Amino acid sequence: MLIQAICCSLQRHKSQAAFLFQPSHASRTQEMERSCIVLLGLLLACSCHAGKQDALILGGRRVQNHSRPYMAVLESDYKEILCDGFLIQPEWVMTAAHCRSSRNMRVLIVLGVELLSERSNHIWDIAKFYQHPDYDSTTLENDIMLVQLNTPVPYDNTVQPVKLPQQDREIPCTAACSTAGWGRTRNGDKDASGTHSQVLQEVNVTLVPRKSCASLHIRKITRNMICAGNKEHNACQGDSGGPLVCNGVAEGVVSFGSKKCGETPTVYTQISRYLPWINEVIKSAS
Repeated sequence: MLIQAICCSLQRHKSQAAFLFQPSHASRTQEMERSCIVLLGLLLACSCHAGKQDALILGGRRVQNHSRPYMAVLESDYKEILCDGFLIQPEWVMTAAHCRSSRNMRVLIVLGVELLSERSNHIWDIAKFYQHPDYDSTTLENDIMLVQLNTPVPYDNTVQPVKLPQQDREIPCTAACSTAGWGRTRNGDKDASGTHSQVLQEVNVTLVPRKSCASLHIRKITRNMICAGNKEHNACQGDSGGPLVCNGVAEGVVSFGSKKCGETPTVYTQISRYLPWINEVIKSAS
C-alpha cells in the first residue's frame, strides 16, 4: 500500500544529482530542510496527467520468488555490477544510456535470478548496444538504451518480458507504482559486492509532480522524465537502468537522483516518449 504522505524537501538550494549505479560520478550533497506534505496536496498541484514512479531500494523488501521475471543485471565478465535492466522482448533488454561504460570491457546480461550468487547458469552474451542518439551525458536527457542479446531468451516461469506503455501515455498521479533492483538498501550501506545487495529488492514508490521535482534538482526536469520516491522509499546507487512499474507496465527507467539516497525524488526516463525510437531500433535490427 502506498504511503499517504510524501516528505519532500522544500529547501531553496537544489541538491546535485548522481547516477544511481556503482561507478557513478556523484555530485556533492547539500543539507535539506524537509517537511511532510499530505499526498492530497501533491495531487492538487500535480502536473503529471498520467504519472509515474520510481524506487531505489531504500525502505524496500525482498521480492517473492519469480515475481519480477523481467529483471536483468548488466555486469562485466569479472562480475562487476554495472547497472540493472529489464527484458522487453526475447532478444532485447532496456536500461539507461549512462550505463554504457566507456571502459573497454566485455559486458554480459544476467536474467532469471533474484540471488546474484545463482547467476552462473543465467548469463547471456550481448550482440549490440543501442544508446539513444540524442542522449546527453550532462543533462541526462534521453537517458535510455536498448541492449540486443546474441540469442533469444527462452521464456519460462523465471524469465518473462514486462509490458511497455502506449505512446505518449501519461499515468495518473495516484497510480500504484514500484521499482526493483540490486542497489544499496540504505545510505552508507556496503556489502561484499561493494554497493550492491546480493538479493533483488523491491519497493512501492509515490509519484512527485514535475514542478515540485524540478525545484529540488539542479538538472532540468523535462517532459521526458518522471519523478518518484521520498526519503524513506526510493531508488539508490546500484539501481540505475531498472524499471518503474505501474500496474504491471514499465513506465520509466531509473536515471538519476541525489548522492545521499532519498534526499530528492529519483528521476526516471519516461518510456512512453520513446516508443517510435524503440520500435524502429528493433525493426531495423531484425
